[in-house]
Amino acid sequence: MNRSSTPVLKIYVYFTFLAGLFVFSYILLRYREDISILGVVLFGLLAFIADNLSAPLPKTGNVSVNPAISFASLILFGPSTAICVTAISFFNIREFAKKVPYYKQLFNAGQYLISVGIASIVFEMTYNRDVANFFHPANIGFVFLAASICFFLNTIFTAGAISISERKNFKNIWIYNYAWLIPFHLFLAVMSIAVSFLYKSYGPFTIIFTSLPLIIAQYTYLLRVKERKALLNSILQIVKIMEAKDQYIAGHSVRVAEYSEKIARRLRFSEYDVEILVNLANLHDIGKMQIDLSILNKPGKFYKSDWEEVKKHPGVGYEIVKEIVFLKDVAEAILYHHEMVDGNGYPSGIKGEEIPVFARILAVADAYDAMTTSRPYRPALTKKEAMKELRVNASTQFDKEISREMIEILKEESTS
Repeated sequence: MNRSSTPVLKIYVYFTFLAGLFVFSYILLRYREDISILGVVLFGLLAFIADNLSAPLPKTGNVSVNPAISFASLILFGPSTAICVTAISFFNIREFAKKVPYYKQLFNAGQYLISVGIASIVFEMTYNRDVANFFHPANIGFVFLAASICFFLNTIFTAGAISISERKNFKNIWIYNYAWLIPFHLFLAVMSIAVSFLYKSYGPFTIIFTSLPLIIAQYTYLLRVKERKALLNSILQIVKIMEAKDQYIAGHSVRVAEYSEKIARRLRFSEYDVEILVNLANLHDIGKMQIDLSILNKPGKFYKSDWEEVKKHPGVGYEIVKEIVFLKDVAEAILYHHEMVDGNGYPSGIKGEEIPVFARILAVADAYDAMTTSRPYRPALTKKEAMKELRVNASTQFDKEISREMIEILKEESTS
């Protein structure tokens, strides 16, 4: 959490929570006669299970099938039952075990109560509860309308909190974290209709055959997310071990990742692309594992054979990274991060726009950190000297726009 944003964030969190309590209280009072104890118990239990098996999103928050469960209870029993089912889902054992800060739990409760509550009110005002009209086009449309309202309120509130906390672009955060979930939430709306129809037609036992498969699918996705994180962490540990053997490059990949992220944000990349670029930056020198340390730490002049050995590392790194499923489509950034825009780089001698933009960013961030780090064969340049090198070599070695953004970043660091 950014310290300068803390007061604003606290106000935002408390306001959201109090607004959520207000919506919750209003619905219970307004629709108190329609509450179903059976509905609260059955669907509340499902919501509790689903929420405790939710899968984490890339930045913050979780994705679960809870909306389908909440909306099924809304269709069947009305707003008061749906809001109670929503409230039950807040009892997240995993969050308590992880000691998630209280303000995050307050915010999650508030924004979800607002989202489901307002969607429920709109739904109840428009939906025709005549069983004969269950699949009437207007009724189906109102289900999707309410689901859309819930989705957009939920994600807008959450993206706002992230934007305030991290002082990042709201639009980018929303697109990266939530835009890709739109088809998923449309699917959940369809499932809520199916669950409701079967419940009405054949009784409560049908939720075993409708909701539980959804929860199992969600849990499978959770396992995939954990597997992806474990794989990436294992590879990053290898990089750290490699850097630990060489005092001159220790922390290099982390710094390159930090500068790459700053450049990407100045270029207004989506949060998805920023995350991918950071992963690539952390792994950009992984191919150096095959280079003998006697070459990397050589204090004297490099011979041609030494350079030829060093120049193999982008290719080796590419072969490793392309086997990572979620990075294989952008792994060429590793292969080309030593290419130059004038075509005099390696390994392929491509130039200009032929070089992937991720590779051009890595080239600038990598070069700057290399220039400002002492090496056995030369002392480190000062920040001012390195900035001059970036400026002089823009449009020849480095992409002109990316060099300019890097220089601006360094200027801001100097004045902060």
